[in-house]
Amino acid sequence: MISNKIKEIVEQRQKSIDKDRDFKFQLGESAYKDNRQTLSEAIKKESGISIISEIKPASPTLGEIRKEIDTKAIAQEMESSGVVGLSILTEPNFFNGSYENLKLGVENTKLPCLMKDFVVDPVQYMIASQLGATNVLIINSICNLEESYRSALDYGLEPLIEIHEVEELRDIKHLFDIGLKPKLIGVNNRNLKTLEINLNTSKEIIPKLKAKFGEEIVVVSESGVNNINDINFLLQYQADAFLVGSSIMKSDNIKEKILTLRGVS
Repeated sequence: MISNKIKEIVEQRQKSIDKDRDFKFQLGESAYKDNRQTLSEAIKKESGISIISEIKPASPTLGEIRKEIDTKAIAQEMESSGVVGLSILTEPNFFNGSYENLKLGVENTKLPCLMKDFVVDPVQYMIASQLGATNVLIINSICNLEESYRSALDYGLEPLIEIHEVEELRDIKHLFDIGLKPKLIGVNNRNLKTLEINLNTSKEIIPKLKAKFGEEIVVVSESGVNNINDINFLLQYQADAFLVGSSIMKSDNIKEKILTLRGVS
């Protein structure tokens, strides 16, 4: 069950998908490829606090978050602040995201880059791969998880599977049962029915994920992480990394904000 707002976002994304196909046509057969590591690899290697910093110009709940977006400069500032990766919004209708932002993030950093979108068509995976993204978001509650997971792998992308409720663990288990062995799970603290945020969602779900699928699975806590106190709270419950968007993008000093979140400022 998802809110009417989420349904609206998905419906609008489906309506705008022809623009994605046009973008794919403009890309042609060119592809940006290098040997950068995936998010799960980067998080496992990080000895400190793992922050995935999000380039998010707007959101349905906050509206416009940052007016002036110099994506190249912001991505490089985030990289210099020691984040383990970037999450880059490409959803155009409600988040003011774009493939151009993803392209700039990939080409101007050496970080793992997650394409964050509501994926409703395989062409989105194709574009993510061609632009050099390492990871793609798969929201379990709005898709066929097995089909989406296989599509992501077909294009050389590591999926970040996003769940919101304990009941969704059975869908993760299905992937393990058929031999797909997902490496990266995101627990979103935002309730997709009410859109409210509660960090206790991670408190409840993450220990169950670790107990069921082992310590090797990398779990990211998403949404509602505003300060080091939030991070210290979530670390108690085995969160491996933290995807932080709004509080970083709203900050007047992105580097200082990230260093504070990492506990090194």
